[in-house]
Order: sequence, then C-alpha cells, then structure tokens
Amino acid sequence: MTVRTERVVVENQGAFIRIRRPAYWLFVACLVYGLLELGRVLSPDYGSIATALWVSIGINAVLAVFLLDIFSHLDLFEREPPTVRAAAMAWGGLAAVAFAMIANNAGLVVLAELTDAKWTRTWGKAIIGPLNEEWLKALGVVLLVLIVREHFDRSIDGLIYGALVGLGFQVVENLTYAVNFAALNPNSDMTGALSVTITRVLVAGPFSHPLYTGAAGLGIAFFVTQTRRALSTRIGVMAGLFALALAMHALWNLPLPASLPAGLAIPLTYGKGLIILGLFFVLYHSAARAEWRWFVTTMSDEDEAVITTDDLTEMRSLRSRRKARKRAQKRWGKEASQLLRQLQHELVNLATLVARDQRRGRDDRPDSPDVAAVKRNITAIRAELEQAKGAVEAKVGARKP
Repeated sequence: MTVRTERVVVENQGAFIRIRRPAYWLFVACLVYGLLELGRVLSPDYGSIATALWVSIGINAVLAVFLLDIFSHLDLFEREPPTVRAAAMAWGGLAAVAFAMIANNAGLVVLAELTDAKWTRTWGKAIIGPLNEEWLKALGVVLLVLIVREHFDRSIDGLIYGALVGLGFQVVENLTYAVNFAALNPNSDMTGALSVTITRVLVAGPFSHPLYTGAAGLGIAFFVTQTRRALSTRIGVMAGLFALALAMHALWNLPLPASLPAGLAIPLTYGKGLIILGLFFVLYHSAARAEWRWFVTTMSDEDEAVITTDDLTEMRSLRSRRKARKRAQKRWGKEASQLLRQLQHELVNLATLVARDQRRGRDDRPDSPDVAAVKRNITAIRAELEQAKGAVEAKVGARKP
C-alpha cells in the first residue's frame, strides 16, 4: 500500500536535451562524428565476422548491465536521469573511442620516432593510452556540466557520470579489439573474437575505464560544486584526481617484466587491479561520507514532525534503509514497509529541494510551493504509517490473554 501524494518535479528528473546551449550541439556533433568514424573503421570486416561480433556484443552487454546496476546504487540520495546517463555512456562509447583511436595511432608513431619501435611496443600503451584517453573521457564530463549543470549537485555526481563515460568507452573498446582479433585470427574469427573478449571482460572488466574516469569526474564535480572552498583548493583537487586517473590507467597498462615466471603473471595482474579498485573505493567512501554530511546539514533545521532522529540514522545508506524496511515488515507487516519506502523517497526529495532553495538564498523565507507539497506528502505518509502500526499492534494486543 502507498499513500496518494502530490506530484513534485525535482530538478534532477529533467531531460538531457538543451537546444539553446552551444555545448549541447558540440556534444551531438562529436557523437555523430564518432559514430561515422567507428562505422568507417569497423564496417570493412563486418561481413566476414558478423557472428563473432554479435557474440562479443552479447558478452559485453552482460558486463554493461552488471556495472550499470552497481553504478545506479552509488548515489545515496538521488538517481541520475536516464537520458543523462545514456548521454554519458554515448560520449564514452562513440566520441571518446573514435577520437582516441586517431590520437593513439598518432601518439604511437611519434613515440616510435622519438625512441624506437621495440621500446614503443613495450611501453607505448602505458604512456600514450592514459595521456590521450583520460582527457578525452574527462572532456565528456565537462560537456555534461556545461549542458546539464543542474544535475551536478555534489561531488559524487561527477564520480558516477565519469564512471558511466568510462563504461561506454570500455564496452566499445572491447568490441574494437574483438573485431581486430577476429580479422587477424588465421583459424577462426569466432575464436579470435571470443578469446580477446573473454580475457578483457574477466581480467580487465572490474579494473578498467569506469574507475579511472570516475576519479577524474569526481575532481571535476568537486571543482564545480564546492564553490565555498578556495579556488586554489578546488583546482588542486581537480588536478590531483585527474593525475590519479592517469596513474591508475598507466598502472593497469604497465607491462610485466619479460623475465617474470608465467605463474606470477596472473596474480600480479590482479594485484594491480586490486590496487586500482582499492583507490576507487577510497574515493567513493569519501564522496559517500560527504553525501551523508550534506543530507544531515540540509535537514538539520527541519522539525521533528518532518524528519526524526531515527529517520536520519536509517537514511545513512541504501543498506540501512533496506534494513529499516525489513524491520518494519517483520514487526508491522508489508504495508508498513511500503509506506516506509515511500517516506524515505519523499525525504530525499525534500532534501534536494531544500538544498536548491538554500543555494538560491531562500533560507529565511517561507517554504516554496514544492517544498510545502513534499512536507504535506510526508505528513500524510506518517499518518498512514502510524495507523498501519497501530492496527497491527492492536491485533497483537487482542490476541494476548
């Protein structure tokens, strides 16, 4: 059961299309160019490797769905709009990959001229890949800021959008490798495509581009959202996190010593990946703690009738909210659990709207119409929830001798 509430449109529910913003048209033009360039590169071999390519697409789609589900739960207090999430992935998969193919080929040629072909084959990926690919992916996050600034409320938004850009890049890059290996394998295009696809999904899948670009995106969003901090601090954090993204990418691409025993190659490869994953978790934990502080600070002036101390404790994480709903279901039934879910959703909406009014300097004014509407929704849900609890407790009391 849920309570019929007043519908309130929160800013973060908007669409991506912004035809009056020049950055939007630059974004679209880059996507179109990327699509055409990828088509030009991949189409000559399509007829002979179509089956292998579609099998690779299927495997990478499973990876994408798995990671998308994880990323959708990273933000504790809002869900990014589907259109903006799709735009982030499209930039990574179309524009960034297409430009990176050109930049990487040119960079490897220059590096070979400066050193020699053997040295370039060994160290080129660890140098050229990060230097070209990271700024191209980060550019997508910057364009998203310019197009839909209202969707970048806090630093964690940049981490999530950066991870989505990286995911799009990873999936399409995997497909380009599958096409190349399918065409080059002398025995079977299917064997060539599957071998590289499975290797990249199982080995590089958890430690790849979403983590690098997530770090860079966190820095960009920190610069954009933390306007009360000193400009030098914001620039320093943004530059430092971009440097960290470069280092994470370079570490993963770093070649293992040729003299290394074969039995150590896989453990060391996963060791590098775990370092990268650990760094990302540290960044996410810091961003998540900042999210919690934002929520507590934003809601600190609200009346106990709006949000209680118990509510604040339960809202700390997605896990704590699920536990609260399970406790409610166990004690008062499914109806109470559904009402508590609805209450938690309205509390998130209220925090978002109150923060918006605070940014606009409306702290000391009466509640705006949409804030007042959400508070009425909360009052109605609380009343229904108390009624559901009372009904269950009355039944329990009636059964006692």
